[in-house]
Amino acid sequence: MQSGLQSSMLPSTSSRCIGPCNKRQPLVQCQAAATQRKAGGSIPGQQPEKAVFLKDGRTEAFFRFCIEQLKVSTPKLKPAEFGGIRGMGASADIKPDEIIMSIPRTNAIRLSPKQSPPPGIAPEYWGKAPWFAKMGLLLLHEKSLGAQSRLAPYIEQLPQTFDAPVLWDDAQLQLLQYPHIIHAVKEQQLEWGALYEDLAARGVVPGSGRAPISQRDFLWALSAVRSRTFSGPYLPSTASDRVRLLGLVGGLVALNLGLGLADPQRTLSAALAVLLFNVLYESILSQSAKQYAMCPLIDFINHSSQYENEVTLDYFSDRYSVTAGREYRAGEQVFISYGANQTNDSLMQFYGFSEPDNPADVYTMTNMLKWMDDSAFAPDQARLDSLNSAGLLKSLQLVGVMRTGFPVDTMQALRYVLASPEEAGKGVSAFAGPGSPATEARLAALLVHACAHELKSLGTSLQDDLRLLEGRGSTLRGASGSGASRGPGLSAKERLAVAFRVEKKKVLTACLEALGGAPPS
Repeated sequence: MQSGLQSSMLPSTSSRCIGPCNKRQPLVQCQAAATQRKAGGSIPGQQPEKAVFLKDGRTEAFFRFCIEQLKVSTPKLKPAEFGGIRGMGASADIKPDEIIMSIPRTNAIRLSPKQSPPPGIAPEYWGKAPWFAKMGLLLLHEKSLGAQSRLAPYIEQLPQTFDAPVLWDDAQLQLLQYPHIIHAVKEQQLEWGALYEDLAARGVVPGSGRAPISQRDFLWALSAVRSRTFSGPYLPSTASDRVRLLGLVGGLVALNLGLGLADPQRTLSAALAVLLFNVLYESILSQSAKQYAMCPLIDFINHSSQYENEVTLDYFSDRYSVTAGREYRAGEQVFISYGANQTNDSLMQFYGFSEPDNPADVYTMTNMLKWMDDSAFAPDQARLDSLNSAGLLKSLQLVGVMRTGFPVDTMQALRYVLASPEEAGKGVSAFAGPGSPATEARLAALLVHACAHELKSLGTSLQDDLRLLEGRGSTLRGASGSGASRGPGLSAKERLAVAFRVEKKKVLTACLEALGGAPPS
């Protein structure tokens, strides 16, 4: 029996602060300039990078530690670089459905539903903290043990700094030119700041001997956790627990049969029932509870939405495993997906990268009503009230624009708003499909207007940003449109920001072209 895991960096829809958030100040920024995890998959027209297997002493020592001490099985994968990016490469041909890496569950950093806090952490804080704060404290506890930690070599090879936007200042965030993620990251900064304030005030047990946790270390741990943790169904027992249970049941069966205390058939049936009950109980429990894990070496594998390699927890072997979703040739980079349908919003916010031509990407438009007000299609308040009553007003407030067009619920709401009084009299539900030719014409014109003006509002064009990435641009602008002339080189954060906004503009441009419009010059 296998339980699937997924990456645990999905964004929350609301801030989950401990204590009030509305008066919190943004957290102090940490310096971040480390090599970050990257999206995989080749850019159209380019050949995939071939593996350059890493043979430096530090990497080889860590690889041996994983195999010999942590019992990681990875017969056909080795650490490698691909165009300067660290990942895992196939050292031999790999067949589909082959298990390419696995690690015992007990050798990962794990968080279970009823886990106790690490030494020195107040139970009251622990009980209210979100999962990623708990995982961060578990990671910091292992780090505090130094060489005494069984995972010391793993802790040492983790990046010392991270480039996720939660650690950027406001000027750097503005370079993303994307109001939706800027707002989400600022909320995340407030949340993390509140979590640290509460930890510093009452999270450490007085007199416990636990050294105070610095804000820098806390933010480092949260960044590591949000970018490297997988989640999946919770299984309360380990493989050794199941072996002990099997031994106990077997011993009781042997004793009953040896002493003739019960009918053999009834004894065996009872033993089978106990074992079956245990499997069913854990299976049912796993559907309602989650566990989280940081898996050494598995987290070396980079992301690509183009591949379907899965991370699973096998019940009987009690190991986290990666299964190949397709065939790989020796020298290819091997990827996993950090979760189905991950947009560049979540990849950027929690991992610090964007995936080129991500098929799941959308552009979340936060001002559709503004573009209606600025056009010849200003909405009637009575109709907006009707949309609100029907639960459709929100579809005009946050609009997930796709390359192929707008969401169905947004289209329904817009048709109702744009329809003639006679047509609108049919009610909101009548616009789930196409309206009259006049309404459809007005709808098409509005969608083109919204996409074109959204693109124009971002400060730079898609071509401007592509020139910046190629080293041919000289002006870097933020979301406000302000900018300064600079040399052709981009800093690490600037390159991340420009690469991200390129992907967002690609989505808007593709949608505009699908609607028959032309991108603004």
